[in-house]
Amino acid sequence: MHIPPFRLVPPAGAPLPVRAVLSSVYPASSSQSSLEELLRQRLGVQHVFTVSSGRAALTVILKALKEVSERHEVVIPAYTCFSVPSAVVRAGLTIRLCDIDPKTLDLDHNALPRLDLGKVLCIVSSGLFGLPSDLVTLEEIARDYGTFLIDDAAQCLGATLGERLCGTFGDAGFYSLGRGKNITTMGGGILLTRREDLAHLIGEGLGGLPRPSSLRVLSSTLNSLLYAIMLPPSRYWLLDGIPFLGLGLSVFDPHFDMTQLSQYQARLATRLLPLVHSTNHIRRENAYQLLWGIDGVEGIEIPRPVNGANPAYLRFPILARDGMHRSRLLSRLKDAGIGASPSYPTAVGDIPGIGRYLAHDQQPCPHARSIATRIVTLPTHPYVTANDVEKMVEIVRAS
Repeated sequence: MHIPPFRLVPPAGAPLPVRAVLSSVYPASSSQSSLEELLRQRLGVQHVFTVSSGRAALTVILKALKEVSERHEVVIPAYTCFSVPSAVVRAGLTIRLCDIDPKTLDLDHNALPRLDLGKVLCIVSSGLFGLPSDLVTLEEIARDYGTFLIDDAAQCLGATLGERLCGTFGDAGFYSLGRGKNITTMGGGILLTRREDLAHLIGEGLGGLPRPSSLRVLSSTLNSLLYAIMLPPSRYWLLDGIPFLGLGLSVFDPHFDMTQLSQYQARLATRLLPLVHSTNHIRRENAYQLLWGIDGVEGIEIPRPVNGANPAYLRFPILARDGMHRSRLLSRLKDAGIGASPSYPTAVGDIPGIGRYLAHDQQPCPHARSIATRIVTLPTHPYVTANDVEKMVEIVRAS
């Protein structure tokens, strides 16, 4: 196989036009208020707010829910982004893990009823890599047990289930504008709810957050510019070799900063939101080509969307036979200039130091642990070419 020199496809990302970055630096008509109005129109939800990150958005929602309930446990997927348990702990709540269905990467609907949902404050849905959960069923379960449902659409901006946008299910939802998401402002979160009572509490919680410092705004601006310039595969290989950048690093950190979204990031998000539909279309087309090429390969499982879902396919997940098989795949893909990823390094229950934040008598989560050792995510973003897709298919089929 011919390997083009000095080219590496990033494992995730969304094109960020340099002109969008530069035009967002100086104040103009676009601002926080106009971003929130644009979001209300696009999402069809009256109460929309912005904050410094997706995990900050989840924290604010959880703190609002605490105000109206005496329950303290939060059900989260046992394999998910480490930002989710970080937010639960930051909100002063207790983590209750639910195993994952490897066929869909959704919460395991057989494991969920075995949890004591009668003392659970809320359930946080999955939504990994842009694959929606079965949110209709989760709404029914939450309603039956008198618990809240938070629609974690951090990776699902633009994805739908039936006729509804992910993020708009349940009692509240949120998106992330972090690096590697559907669009990025180098940090940022969006939270929304249809409930007047929660909207009031969320507004109060956000009102107490500080404005971002000038240094933080400058950092976001410079990082945006660097990201915009260096994301193309012809340049990304330079960043990949710098370890202190922490590209792709997953960290459990309950002490993260929470601030308001900067005006610069609000202006940038306003310019990027119209790109979501077209970039998601490209992601889906690349994902369907990967599915067509890889489906049926011995030793490879492909998680499928739940019925009625139109995923965003932030990445294309596959499950290798075992850890050795995964390591071999990742190495061969890297040699071919494809930055595939092993995703989050462990199941949530195996994060070092997390034990004291977990509820007692946790149910075993064997699927989550298996997924953590076997998962590979393939890039789908618009910098992925037809030739890149062919390479990925060829390598997986030869594995």
